Amino acid sequence: MFKPVVAVFLFALATGASAQIVLGQVDTFQDGTAQFWTGGGNIINQPTGGPAGAGDRFLSVESFGGVGGGSRLAMFNNTQWSGDFQGAGVTAVSLHMRNLGQTDLQMRIVLFDFTNGDTRWTSTVAQPLLTGGGWQSMVFSVLEADLTRAQGSESYADLIVDVDRMMFRHQANAPAAEGDPIVATAGFDNIRAVPEPATFVALGLGALLLRRRK
Repeated sequence: MFKPVVAVFLFALATGASAQIVLGQVDTFQDGTAQFWTGGGNIINQPTGGPAGAGDRFLSVESFGGVGGGSRLAMFNNTQWSGDFQGAGVTAVSLHMRNLGQTDLQMRIVLFDFTNGDTRWTSTVAQPLLTGGGWQSMVFSVLEADLTRAQGSESYADLIVDVDRMMFRHQANAPAAEGDPIVATAGFDNIRAVPEPATFVALGLGALLLRRRK
């Protein structure tokens, strides 16, 4: 019995490490893991309190400010959120976020390409995540028109077909290569790869019509 179990474990490990982005994929964290997300000072899969309420798991990410590891509010994924975004038809990433700390945040998406050094394209305009509120539905575009190259020399055309890492982070003011040190905690849930807004709306209307016919 030992060898088959080990073989299955190694196969799962290998397939997880080589996963590529797929349109419509979603991380809900209901399996009790971080689903390959890492970063920040502390990441915890919380058992309840997500957007759907009791029993809805989510990730909480904490940063401690100051300098060094854990100083910035950020989390990233090199596994299922890497690969050919363009070929997959992914032009945005939607998710639920909640500010669980005492400081307002300015959130951005960051795409990394390590092919020639370390190139980073980040949201040109940050989205506010204010304290004292509930879960917010947010959409981050990964189209060239909505991103700024903050570091490196790789073109957007080369980046978007070979993304090595995707990140969410707090970074105020003008786009920069690094996030801002801050003492903060934020919740993340239902991270989904979505198509262009027009297609996204059409899919939503189609689903609504189907529900009405039932």
